[in-house]
Amino acid sequence: MNTFVETLTPAARNHAETRIDYYTDLTQAVLQSLRQLTELNVQFSRDLLDDSSASLRYNLLTPPSERQAENTPQQAGALLQRLQAYHQQLAKVATEFQSEINKVAQEHVPEATRTATELADAGRKAAGQHFSDEASRFANVAAQNQAFPQAASVQSGDEGNKN
Repeated sequence: MNTFVETLTPAARNHAETRIDYYTDLTQAVLQSLRQLTELNVQFSRDLLDDSSASLRYNLLTPPSERQAENTPQQAGALLQRLQAYHQQLAKVATEFQSEINKVAQEHVPEATRTATELADAGRKAAGQHFSDEASRFANVAAQNQAFPQAASVQSGDEGNKN
């Protein structure tokens, strides 16, 4: 009994290998970008938690008479700067991801197109050969049928059934 792999034509096998390589590299690029995005989000969350905890600690544990009013605008400005830096880092990750996807596509699409064309050509050739074989078989059967004498009822078919 043949396994699936043994039944693949060389063109189908070549195309499958090309597609597997393409999707593997594409998946690696996605996973790398997800890793970068996750690390960025974790770091931003940690920094935000630290800042929030420090602010809460300061506002809860510092008596109102000892609090400095100028700390509040500085905290808002620091948060705005942190958000802007986060946005820039997000944009960088997105740009790197797009660049990597384009690189993977440029690397694999021409080969995948070539192997797909080879596979389609092999399919057309096989279908043409099958059609030719079936036409020859039909012609042989028709020739054999003509070699046999027809029954009398078939030969006098134009006259109708006289029973």
